Amino acid sequence: MFEYEKIEPVIPGNHIEGWQKIRKKQWKYVKKSLGALNVKPGEAQHIKKTLYLLEAPEFPNDQEFSWLPDKSIHPGNWLPAPMLGFFLCADQSEQAWKEIWDTYAQRGTDFDFYRDRFLQYVPHGYGLDENNQDPFGTFGGLEQRMLPYLIQSDVYTDDMFQMGRFEYRKVPWKSAHYTFAHIFSHISRAVDKNYLISPFTHAQWLHGLFVSCFNFDLNQDAEFDEESLHLYCERLVSVLNSDADAEFHPNHLKAARLLITILEDEGTPQWLRKIWADVRDGKVSG
Repeated sequence: MFEYEKIEPVIPGNHIEGWQKIRKKQWKYVKKSLGALNVKPGEAQHIKKTLYLLEAPEFPNDQEFSWLPDKSIHPGNWLPAPMLGFFLCADQSEQAWKEIWDTYAQRGTDFDFYRDRFLQYVPHGYGLDENNQDPFGTFGGLEQRMLPYLIQSDVYTDDMFQMGRFEYRKVPWKSAHYTFAHIFSHISRAVDKNYLISPFTHAQWLHGLFVSCFNFDLNQDAEFDEESLHLYCERLVSVLNSDADAEFHPNHLKAARLLITILEDEGTPQWLRKIWADVRDGKVSG
């Protein structure tokens, strides 16, 4: 439904010349990101020494499960899986990522826990550079590639999918309303000066999922909160200001402006178009 520009990751794979030197400089960011994955400090040091700069990870299909990474253990088994393999494997090819996922999916344990942590921590930046910018985000720009593995439907659904002995929701939020509110909140928060937001926050690639929620009676839901919608719209108004391009990251501006286009489209529910128009025109404040 929506096409997005492909993000070039900040964290390099081994196809980039001098990738190990770049990764060495990025360790301060990576170490903080590992905390978001629930990796303990001692384990982080082991990761740094053994796999972070590993030149050519092997992808055997018959290795015994272990979190301890070395050249004989598949990155699909690096715990927490599959996130650590996606994040730190030096081979960033499509085939390597497919093998990481396929290896992990044979068991599929703890998927909900780490998906929830991904959605919770991805919006937060973990360090500013000398220009007061966050160049790394949480997973170095790999978030865009991770997202289809973690949210396995482009439209809202209650359907499940199976990995190993376990079933998981394709869409992590429990209702169309929560999905709609989460995406609206996170896209608008990125253009709120009160928040430090990663340039690679996940919601910027979920407009199609947002629109699919219009098929449900969102304003009839018991959880419907018009006051919060006013706040989200008030945040979006800031991208209409003349200084917006200087104030916000280009990724956030693109996402917010596309969301505004949706809110003003005739196919959008009339009640939602009215809320946006009233806030935009100063008839009501968030």
